[in-house]
Amino acid sequence: MSVTIEIPKHIEDALVRELGESLADAAREALAVALYQSERLSIGQVAEMLGITVYEAAGLMKSRRIEAPYSIADFDRDQKSLERLLGQ
Repeated sequence: MSVTIEIPKHIEDALVRELGESLADAAREALAVALYQSERLSIGQVAEMLGITVYEAAGLMKSRRIEAPYSIADFDRDQKSLERLLGQ
């Protein structure tokens, strides 16, 4: 899918100076990060969207200090799995 956005020329020039020539890549990354942070994309989907590995995507989130979503239900499920594995 291709998406086009209109940006005033002076803002585009400032963004190019700040981010480099590939504004499309910067926009794609910013969108992926925002959607992950709002729990609309998984880390695997972020990796796929950006054409990187899951480990690289996790590193990107870590570099931006974005924690992986982890709910009480996730904890309970992990605890039960651990108890089952340890035979308790």
